[in-house]
Amino acid sequence: MIKYLSNMVEKTSIIREQRKTVKICINKQGEITVYCPLKLPLSKIDDILRDKEQLLERKILKIKALSSKFSKIISKENILLFGKEYIIVPTTKVSKPAFTEEYFLLPKKYNTQDKVNFCIKKTIKNIADNVLTKRINDILACYKFDVSKVIIGSYRAKWGSCDKFGVIKLNWRLACVSPNLIDFVIYHELTHLKELNHSQKFYQELEKICPAYKKNRAELKNYSFLLELY
Repeated sequence: MIKYLSNMVEKTSIIREQRKTVKICINKQGEITVYCPLKLPLSKIDDILRDKEQLLERKILKIKALSSKFSKIISKENILLFGKEYIIVPTTKVSKPAFTEEYFLLPKKYNTQDKVNFCIKKTIKNIADNVLTKRINDILACYKFDVSKVIIGSYRAKWGSCDKFGVIKLNWRLACVSPNLIDFVIYHELTHLKELNHSQKFYQELEKICPAYKKNRAELKNYSFLLELY
């Protein structure tokens, strides 16, 4: 007897590979991909998806809601800076990019999408180099942490990192999100100077300097699309 397969399986990309476990991923478009062992029956995949159906549907709805909320950022009609959205306006009135109260003024010479992307990235990165460095120095003036170096870099999978040598790395894309989320990432990485893990003790230390870390962490996840946008 052939077991009935759910609609979710029909809408799922299934990738078989040399692995022992099943991994389910949802991309930024809300599409599901299942990575599974080579010989795992389709009926078993169906069982797994059925078991997680409500959870997956909630995640997909959230992704689609965020895509709608940030649609003009994703389409690069608007730009985010410190959590505020600015409308991108190409103009001949400026010779270099500039922010006003509502707009990001873009010189007409940036007349292709590649040039626009370059301009946005360069502008935000220049702001990030100054603001993020100043902010971490302000925090270090209040808290005792042994930081050897601060690097503002470009990373596709993380907002920041810390190593045992006291090197703090921050993603320039942090300049897109609100100041409280910037602080959360800085506090998170500084705490790793005391605990190079994510143990219970780590979170106890983090909570001392960032009591709202749980709320901040959940909010920051909404901006993960920025890591791939520019």
